[in-house]
Amino acid sequence: MSRRLPVLSLAASFLLTFVQAGFAQAPDPGRIFMKDGRILTPTSMNRSGDDIMATFPRQQKNADGSVVNIPGAEMTVGIKLAEIAKLDFVKPPIIDAAPKALAEGKAEALLKAMQTDVDRFAGFRDAPGSWWVDLVPMQIQALLSLEKDKEAQDVADTFSRQASNPENQRLTKAFAGVAKTRKGEHKTALSLYDEAVKSVRRHDILGMISVNRGDSHLAIADALKAENKGPEAIISYEQALLNYTRIAALYPSQRGYLPQATLGAARAHFGLDDFERAKLAIKELKTDYASTAEAAATDELLAKVEKREKILAPANEPATAEKKE
Repeated sequence: MSRRLPVLSLAASFLLTFVQAGFAQAPDPGRIFMKDGRILTPTSMNRSGDDIMATFPRQQKNADGSVVNIPGAEMTVGIKLAEIAKLDFVKPPIIDAAPKALAEGKAEALLKAMQTDVDRFAGFRDAPGSWWVDLVPMQIQALLSLEKDKEAQDVADTFSRQASNPENQRLTKAFAGVAKTRKGEHKTALSLYDEAVKSVRRHDILGMISVNRGDSHLAIADALKAENKGPEAIISYEQALLNYTRIAALYPSQRGYLPQATLGAARAHFGLDDFERAKLAIKELKTDYASTAEAAATDELLAKVEKREKILAPANEPATAEKKE
């Protein structure tokens, strides 16, 4: 197996890492922490509406007073979410691995590796303790990295429809904003982001807001520049850059957003005719994020930068001899 590793695809190598690390083992059934202090350990559970359907082994009391499980016998009971403090599941390792995978251009492999967890926790939606609300932003970002905007939009829309917990409902504005950015409805997207940041504190969501808000500002700036509205375009380009720089400055743990932010910054600098900074951002993408789709997109951008730079370069003035008295 080790001799075959070098010829494996990037996706296969990434998935193999998770299998070898033991991440592909059967998921734990989870525990239920009740608000009355009880801790229940079902053999399996799922969500049905506002209930958690939990399966337990049937038990019987012996003559001596001991309680034992009846072999092969089970019972399923519905427990109201309102009576549950939280569901206790082991954190999927893919959550901690995702930012690094995205920064290294392994978005496709990440989507495959996380699909089992996404499917599992989507069934619980935003019940307290479900990891669905942590997996969804990563899934959206991976899809955006692969330029699968329609699929990312669908995931964001699904979250907005299915979230029922009040805290998570506040996240729906952020996801709705991403969907609007991908649809090209940038002014609506910016309004949604402005509302979302008032109540969101999670760095993964704030990072997602910043980079996509930057993309909306960038699109607006490009449109203004095309309409010869230079001063207004400059303001929007600067707003885009401010949002892109927030990732490294305020949310450094969210490195999965850095390729998108760096490409956006390169495009914003190009829009401002700041060719040196545009080329520096392109170089950073090719050096630090060489395997990403964003890095692959820089060849066309670099050609535009160099062409524009030549057009705007001042013509060489002919040397003039000083007149002698």
